[in-house]
Amino acid sequence: MRTILTIIFLIPLPVFSQSLAFDFHSPENIKKFADYLFCEGDYLRAIEQYDFLNQNLDNDTTEFKVMLGYSELGLFQKSNEIFKGVNHKSIFYPDAYLLSLKNKLLIEPQMIKDTSISSLDSFQLKSFCRLTTISMLYDDEFNIPEEKFISPFDEDERNSVLAFYDYKVEPKYKSPALAGVLSAIIPGSGKMYVSEWGDGITALVVTSLFAFLAYDNFNADHNTRAWIFTGLGAFFYAGNIYGSVASAQIFNARIDFEFNDGLKFFLKQRNYFLPEYDFCK
Repeated sequence: MRTILTIIFLIPLPVFSQSLAFDFHSPENIKKFADYLFCEGDYLRAIEQYDFLNQNLDNDTTEFKVMLGYSELGLFQKSNEIFKGVNHKSIFYPDAYLLSLKNKLLIEPQMIKDTSISSLDSFQLKSFCRLTTISMLYDDEFNIPEEKFISPFDEDERNSVLAFYDYKVEPKYKSPALAGVLSAIIPGSGKMYVSEWGDGITALVVTSLFAFLAYDNFNADHNTRAWIFTGLGAFFYAGNIYGSVASAQIFNARIDFEFNDGLKFFLKQRNYFLPEYDFCK
């Protein structure tokens, strides 16, 4: 019996010895694990492994992956901090430069300046031109000619880009002051001006009803009721003017939101005009 137990315990020893000989902490195995995490979209843990790897092995690829990982996580400022350390002679420097422009576009578009670097190839230069052109849409002063603005973009992109251009040149805002004046003249018309037809008609009917009731009661010498209806009518009348001004402001805020949201969706659909980086083949 003792012999049998000895044989059972001795059989796994060669396998166990081989596992002990396997170095999980070698740079090669750390890189394999980090690459696996990166390809699975677990960028934060992949970055931790790449950072440890870069302490032992200087590698342009892993440095760019760290920058890309931070950008994918939405840590754009952190991503651009990594870019500051990228070697200008690295083959990844042009792509890192474009990625830094994308990050700036998402942090603060005005940070993008109309400058370039000589090492960009034709595709990268086109991406650069499109990114810098799009960044102009965020400027307060916008006076670039239409043809020049859409020229860097492909034919299938120009309709969308032109829509953003038209918005910037002539946004479909409603004037809060005009909305207030209209409602002061004809109750509810300011609401109708901002396309809130239901509220506008309601305001017109309610204000007119209180005005009629006040007038009718004054004629009938029911002064108490007349003043009550006058007060209610004045309250709704003032509220109608204030509401019309507020509605115009909300309308304009919604236009801006739809513009920014649409532009963000457009850029995301096209990967911000950056090349597709496939490190997971």
